[in-house]
Amino acid sequence: MTIKIQRPIKIINDCGALIDESDVAQAIIWTSKIKTPAIHHVFKWGKYAGVTVNREKVHVHRLLMEWQLNQKLPQGMYVHHLNENKMDDRLSNLAVMAGKYHTSHHMLGAKFSKEHKEKIAEANHKRKGLKIKKRRILPIADIAADYSKGKSINSLAKKYHVDWTTIRSRLDENPELLEAKQ
Repeated sequence: MTIKIQRPIKIINDCGALIDESDVAQAIIWTSKIKTPAIHHVFKWGKYAGVTVNREKVHVHRLLMEWQLNQKLPQGMYVHHLNENKMDDRLSNLAVMAGKYHTSHHMLGAKFSKEHKEKIAEANHKRKGLKIKKRRILPIADIAADYSKGKSINSLAKKYHVDWTTIRSRLDENPELLEAKQ
């Protein structure tokens, strides 16, 4: 079915969220890429009120703040409910915060037991990501001498029991070693 004109949107609040229906209707029209149906249901999606726009579920609080600011919120920006009621999506109750400030605000005054702190430390040790390796101390003068004699980077790596990228990085760090070869 093709909608030719945009009729006024009627909001049906199925979850009892505290919302300003006219603001939600205007936000839906603002974010819609095409003309949208006249009836929209506000439902509970997780712990928040949600609505379907452009065939996608969105949280009402985020939709309202994006409409209010007239831009999509970048990743890492969060909408905070000032009175801590997640179903109160009136604009007067919403504020935009950066992720680290939002988390620290909610964790303010939190007490962790010793066991919980140990679990956090253990999880941090197991966390994937960049692992800082100890830098191997290699004899730069010997590498320069061997490299100037024509030994390959791979043979030097085998001799010093390191990866070839380590030898390559040492050569890049010390350009005088590269000049010695030529």
